[in-house]
Parts: sequence; structure tokens; C-alpha cells
Amino acid sequence: MTFLYCVIRYLTFPGAYVRAMWEQTVLRRTKTVVEDNRYLRDDELSGHVEHEFTEKAQGSFALCFVPFFLNAVGIFFLLLFPAVIGANALPATILSGISVWFAFSLFCNSFPLIEDAMNMMEKVYRKGNILQKILYAPGAVICYVGAFLERYNITFIIGIIGIVLIFG
Repeated sequence: MTFLYCVIRYLTFPGAYVRAMWEQTVLRRTKTVVEDNRYLRDDELSGHVEHEFTEKAQGSFALCFVPFFLNAVGIFFLLLFPAVIGANALPATILSGISVWFAFSLFCNSFPLIEDAMNMMEKVYRKGNILQKILYAPGAVICYVGAFLERYNITFIIGIIGIVLIFG
């Protein structure tokens, strides 16, 4: 399973780099210790930054949700380009193809590691106050479910199905 996970991360390397960059930025903002900042590796941490767990619920939520949200915004704008430009001329087709591949790679690398998602759920729902539980609930559930989907490479399959449905 790790082999397939790493192969997909290498095929979708732009998304892996962007996700790890957002992750690194949040870790610096929360002053969390980074243990290894290599973005592409040959293990289950490929596309992520190895780090210590964040101390507060806000930092843990930000580590999981901010990269997801920023990737989602990037996906929207990258898929907007082929929808607006169309495929009338060859340069537009090539640029549209690159844009769709980049959006696909962002989608495949949008979600956090399962360990980070579990840490977020523990910090928010076991130790957090009621306001945090209410405000963080939608993003926390999306990130938690998405972490499981990404761990078993289901996001890759969902991404392919999405591209076929949108552009097929």
C-alpha cells in the first residue's frame, strides 16, 4: 500500500509540493517543531512534513484545514480556466490539460495525514470548549474523512471520476 501511495504522490508531485508548502507555513506560524521537511519521500509521509503534534486545538485545526482550504481555492481557479477558455485551439488545449492535471494533483494531495486528523479531533473534541466544537465541526469532519480517503488512495480514484464527469 505504501508503494502505491508513493507512486501516486510522485505522479501528482505539484500537489504534493503545494500541500507540504502550506503545511510548512502553518507549522511555522504555530511554532511547531519540524523534524524533517523533505516533501517527497519513499514512505507514507510523502507529500507531508514530518513534525511534532501541535499543542493547541487552533493550531491542530489550522494544520489540517488551512492547506485543504487553500488547495480547494486553487482547484476552483485551475478548473475555471479550461471551462472559460474552452478547447478551440491547440495552445488552449495544452494549457487546459496542464491546468486540469495540476488541479487533479492538488485534489489528490488536499487532505492531512491520518495522524494529524486524529490529533485534531482529540484536541478539538476532547479538550476543546463548546464554541470550538461548533465552529470547527464542518472543517474537522471533512479533513478527518478526507484523511482516510487519501491514506487508501481513494482521492486518486475520486479525482479521475470527477475529471471524467466534468470534462467527459
